[in-house]
Amino acid sequence: MNMSDSSQSDNAIRLLDIMYDLYGADKRYPTQKLPFLAGDDGSVVLDVDLMTELNKDGNQDLVEWAHKNIVSLFE
Repeated sequence: MNMSDSSQSDNAIRLLDIMYDLYGADKRYPTQKLPFLAGDDGSVVLDVDLMTELNKDGNQDLVEWAHKNIVSLFE
């Protein structure tokens, strides 16, 4: 595994952990309620609670990564 693969895996794990902490108790997550909306044009809008958590110190590096990769985590 190269550094890029390791970084991708680490970011995916961190993001999924954050989402589980926020939405894990919601029985609709992830099959009926996703913490983002994906537009036909490829744009992604993250849930307000998720954005609040990602904007905290220590998570800010995930904001751009989440916008680019969150959809693929749920395909």
